[in-house]
Parts: sequence; structure tokens; C-alpha cells
Amino acid sequence: MSNLLLVLLWLSPDKISREVKSKVASVGTAYTADAVNQVVKALYETYTHVDTVLVFGPDLNGAGELIVEALRGACNDALRVPCEYVKSLNAAVVDLRWRSEAELKAAVEALYKPREAPARPRREVPMAMPSRRLPHPAPHVIYDVDLEALRAKAVDYILTYGLETEDVLYNVLVLQRGPGGAYTAGPCDLAEGWPCGLDKADVLLATPAYVKKSDLEKISVNPSIFLRTAYDPHGNFVLADRLYHYDRRGVLLRALELTEANLRREAQKLLPDHAFYLGKEYAAKRLLKEKYVQDSWEGNT
Repeated sequence: MSNLLLVLLWLSPDKISREVKSKVASVGTAYTADAVNQVVKALYETYTHVDTVLVFGPDLNGAGELIVEALRGACNDALRVPCEYVKSLNAAVVDLRWRSEAELKAAVEALYKPREAPARPRREVPMAMPSRRLPHPAPHVIYDVDLEALRAKAVDYILTYGLETEDVLYNVLVLQRGPGGAYTAGPCDLAEGWPCGLDKADVLLATPAYVKKSDLEKISVNPSIFLRTAYDPHGNFVLADRLYHYDRRGVLLRALELTEANLRREAQKLLPDHAFYLGKEYAAKRLLKEKYVQDSWEGNT
């Protein structure tokens, strides 16, 4: 059995010569660093005789660096398997990122040494479900006419993108509950200080909005709030022979050429729910063509 495993970065196995593929136990493509967990799992559960992993291809997003590090025993952010599994992997890692296929062929020729004896004992590898934040420091706008729904959306955002101190999770948020121009600004404790002035203002610049870690168990986010339709004060769009933009009273404001570029241009100005809706309708119109009827196509496909 081959002692080699080939991990490709952003390359289809079809791009690799038959000569190379015939000498590896398995070949797969990785687009994200998370792929390292599947590699480790496969090495313990299926390819126990593999003692060398080759990582080849263009590392376009830095995932390859994390994969190589982890396979060499580093307990880094990409891992969802317990660190003990990479520390006792007993496999050499050959880093061929950004190298030529000729160099890959040469490495395979030099390292191909079929073996029957296992390089590691077979073990089932547990893998944790992902549950981490991506801290994002830039301001973010959240809109809802219902104060409790607005708070829940703010909490949900912080739980996903919040920055962290010893005591709190926080973000700078622009919280909007109406189309008017009455503004207020200041810190906002989403658990104990709500509505933080939004009972009298249309917009709160929360500098920051935060949740104390001690209050996290008191706050829950009901997913059903994201099924609500909050009217977008930016108006309505109708997809027909052109992209028609109306205000809330039905006054026609603009008639744009119906192109993907214009759809993207307009969607970037809208609330997220409205942008999602517009993209979904445009995709349906392109697929269904003359059968498309806006807001009515889903039950007729």
C-alpha cells in the first residue's frame, strides 16, 4: 500500500498526472484550513499505513499554511480534532506549496515506499462542532422597527462578530428602529440598559453596544425573529423588463437596466434581508425565464 497522501490546494485532481496519482493512497482538494481535520481523521481511521503527506498547490488564502502547521503537530486555530491526534500523527509533511508539478513528481518518486505496517494505530477521531466568533471591529448597521427584535439582532451580531474584553463582548453598532432623523449616541448595555434611548430616537450610535459575560445566560435569541419582514425604508424593487425602484407609496423613482452589476450595486445599499430577497428573485428570474413571477414562483416550480 502506498505510504503517500496528497493534499491539493485549489487544484482539481484532474490536473495531476496519472503517474503521480497512481503512487498515492488518496488525493483530495482543500479550499479551507478546516480540511486538515478530515485529513487527520482519514490518517487515523483509513490510511494508517501513510507516513508522508504532501501538500501541493497555490496557497491562495493561507489555508495551506495552517494545514502544514497542524500536520506538523501545531495546535492551531484550524483544528477541531483534539490536539493529541496531530502531536502523535507520526507522519512527515512535505510542503510543496507554490512548487511546480515537476517538483511534485520528483518528491513522489523519492518518497514512494509502499508499506504494510501501520504508521499509527487505528483510532476513531472525534471532531468538535464549530462554535467560534470572528471578531470584527468595524461598525455595523442593524434595522428593525420592533425594539425587542432589534435588541435580539444586536445580541446575535455580537455573539458572532463581537470583540472581547475580560468582562464583556462588544461592537460599535448603528441601531435603527425607524426612518426618521432623530439620533442619539452612547454606550448601550443590551441586557440591562435597553432600549438605550431608542424609545425616543430613531437611530442609536452605540459606542459600543455590549453584553456582559455574566449576562449571556439571561439573553436568548429566538431564530424566528429572522423570519419576520421588516420593511426596508429604501423602497421596493420590481424585476421585469427592467429593474424598477419605487418608494413606499408606489412612486416610481428609477428604471434601471436589469443586469447583475446593477443588482449588486443596488443590493449593497439595502438592508441585508432586502438584499437577500433581491438576489433570490434575480436568480429565480434567470433560471425560470418567462415562467418567473415575482413573489409567486416558489410554489410553481
